[in-house]
Amino acid sequence: MSRILVVDDDVDLAELVKTKLASEGHEVHCINSGEGAFELAKHVKPDIAVLDIMLPGVTGYQICRRIRKDPELYRMAILILTALGEEPEVFHGLEQGADDYLVKPFKLDGLIEKITSMDALLEAITKRNPLTNLPGTDAIKREINHRLARGTAIASCYIDMVGFKPYCAAYGREGQQRALEFAAKMLTQLIRNMGIYEFFISHMGGEHFVVLVNLEDYERFCATLIRTFDQMVNQLYSPRQYKSAKKMFEVLAQARQMAVPDGKSVVFVDRRRTDR
Repeated sequence: MSRILVVDDDVDLAELVKTKLASEGHEVHCINSGEGAFELAKHVKPDIAVLDIMLPGVTGYQICRRIRKDPELYRMAILILTALGEEPEVFHGLEQGADDYLVKPFKLDGLIEKITSMDALLEAITKRNPLTNLPGTDAIKREINHRLARGTAIASCYIDMVGFKPYCAAYGREGQQRALEFAAKMLTQLIRNMGIYEFFISHMGGEHFVVLVNLEDYERFCATLIRTFDQMVNQLYSPRQYKSAKKMFEVLAQARQMAVPDGKSVVFVDRRRTDR
């Protein structure tokens, strides 16, 4: 179950929500003012915050922004409560860092559904790919929002292993696992060896990866990555034996079709060990 912070100046509603959430097994902390809400969050470190937007002193929007900037709290899920429910207000709340919203008045069962979805989001953020041991899409989105909230100039580097699907077709499931483990290990070691300390690596599924770095690091990182990949990729292949010139020329014809120039000189290497 989750640790939940409820921030609402309606004392009766806050107590009702606390009772309901506690009955579902959650640990609940309440505060009835925006003043001190962030400090309480820093103290209890909740998994989920349920924030009323219209609060005396400090608004829910302001609390949202502070949470998303904070290096200890930014991963938490945030549900905002709004009395209006109009699109501009909701959109503004999501821009401030909220994950979802609930319109007042609401039924407690509706609140429980939202909390369940918040729990699912938190699980997705912390989940890691079993082959690469890297976090996925939801985690990188959270990390990007945290960096943007801090005003950090960032670069999001999308990395795609071209030829991954044909490679998997040729080498099977073991080949797929070998290629993904190779890519994850290479990215992790490379960025550490380069001395890039503020980074985030995610595996988006399949052959797709995203690496988040500070803006001043991206050109050096991308250039080094290309060079390192070209040097190391031979580890994934084994030599192929030919028995005739005829077969070699068949492969040359296939390579010619694959190596379509885009106005630049290109070197295309066929590394398959089978005809597939």
